[in-house]
Amino acid sequence: MPTPYIHTDRFEELDHIDLNTVFGVLKIHCANFQPDIESCLVFLLRILRDKDAANHPDTRDWVTHLIRKIRDHGPFNRRGLELAFKLTNDQDIDARLERLRYFDLPPEMLDFRSVMSSQRAMRRKRELLQETLDRMPGHVLAASQLLQLDAYEGHKESPWLEKVTIPKFFEAEWNQRLFQHHASVGNTDRAMELLPRIAQSPLSEIQLNLAAELYVASGSTEQALHCYRESLKLDPHQLPVRHRLAELESPFVPDNERINIDRVCICVYTWNKAEDLERTLASLAQTYIGSARIRILLNGCTDNSLQIVKEAQTLFPDNDFKWIEIPVNIGAPAARNWLASLSDVRESDFVAYIDDDVELPRDWLAHFLTVMYQYPDTSVVGCKVVYGNNTNMLQYLHRTFSLAQNGLIKLSNPNQIAESDRGQYNFIRTTDHVMGCCHLLRMDHFPQGINFDIRYSPSQIDDIAHDIKTRVNNGVIRYCGLVTCVHHQNTGGGFKRRMTDAQVGQVMGNDMKLYHQFEGEMDKINSLMSESAS
Repeated sequence: MPTPYIHTDRFEELDHIDLNTVFGVLKIHCANFQPDIESCLVFLLRILRDKDAANHPDTRDWVTHLIRKIRDHGPFNRRGLELAFKLTNDQDIDARLERLRYFDLPPEMLDFRSVMSSQRAMRRKRELLQETLDRMPGHVLAASQLLQLDAYEGHKESPWLEKVTIPKFFEAEWNQRLFQHHASVGNTDRAMELLPRIAQSPLSEIQLNLAAELYVASGSTEQALHCYRESLKLDPHQLPVRHRLAELESPFVPDNERINIDRVCICVYTWNKAEDLERTLASLAQTYIGSARIRILLNGCTDNSLQIVKEAQTLFPDNDFKWIEIPVNIGAPAARNWLASLSDVRESDFVAYIDDDVELPRDWLAHFLTVMYQYPDTSVVGCKVVYGNNTNMLQYLHRTFSLAQNGLIKLSNPNQIAESDRGQYNFIRTTDHVMGCCHLLRMDHFPQGINFDIRYSPSQIDDIAHDIKTRVNNGVIRYCGLVTCVHHQNTGGGFKRRMTDAQVGQVMGNDMKLYHQFEGEMDKINSLMSESAS
């Protein structure tokens, strides 16, 4: 009898597994991300409340590891500092906590995730924080929270900072916080001005990683390499840093001639998103695609999408550009399959699927084709994805298996909450899934044809299921973070979009289908999981 599926949201799977497995999931998380304060707190609290923590051989090292990151990530994060003091009895932390008691905020003002999907709640929180600073210009907690809002909303400039007067006893911590903010949002000059001040004390791996990308942006590659090497001495667990270091030591160079050698068909399907489609086709026309064929499926459109496509044909004078109209919306997986069944697509060397709400960099296809050429075992290659309303914020990187046991098959998170794209994930690596809004498939690796599972109609996770099927059949998937795709619609219901009850039900239903589709592949998935964490 099949094991019942256990539905879990972000990190909730940690409550259903033993401590040994928690450490395994944590190791995989660190293999995918430079851990942020949210994930560090989640894992630390889970470890500390486990009855077996005191006797587990990995507890001391991982708790020490997480505490250090929490302390360095959040110089004004009271919850993290209280945990750090409780576990270390560090008197400097105790002194900081004592001073922070003079700068209080209601708990709801410190809960950032509660306002993420509501612009109204976000505006109200900003107003309340600003009022607090007006009354008390040295309120470091309010100022730190406003910096977080500015980063989340994509504001590089923070004019309110001119009115802030930070108490001298918090000057060092504030410089650290300000450095992290400016480095994260891309204010390179301002962050570089602060770097000598915070470097008066030994830099943590978090600060070194930020400094490394500042040096990259400034053209000082050797300084960037030094920072990343020093960071790895402090924390050898950082697999993304190893990947980034390798990329900087030996930069990947796309072969632009591949677009004139390989037979490529670019496929787009759309349903009543004429404005998005127009922007996508205009963006595509500005990229280097050689003589690639273009096929567009109008998926039961009742708006003016057909007119948009007809007008866009003139943007592609060197391309075989065709469209197909069908009278009903058949859903994303069936639309992909319909396109894949076309003779023009079947005879191609590669097929690229792009969503109807993306913007692409000029050399996206050359990068993808060069990855395919340099790594001939690659079946699928995809890219880094950022939000359309804040292109500095990561929406989707890549995902690896993180857990496979009775009731649970989990992939790692697609991103960390409100993490800025500083270039820290600009590298190429193998993975288990890349986002389907812009990816390239090698046709001869799918001898039976490309087949997305229509059980996941009308949309969501059919690309995940396809990638998992590819992986358990020994296909190789690569993430190319050197390509950044701007995605204007968060169809998967991420933290920037509030979902209806019906959409939540759709997601939960598809998650259950995914589990039962692959529950017979547990051994294979666990083998793949061991590879990804190494």
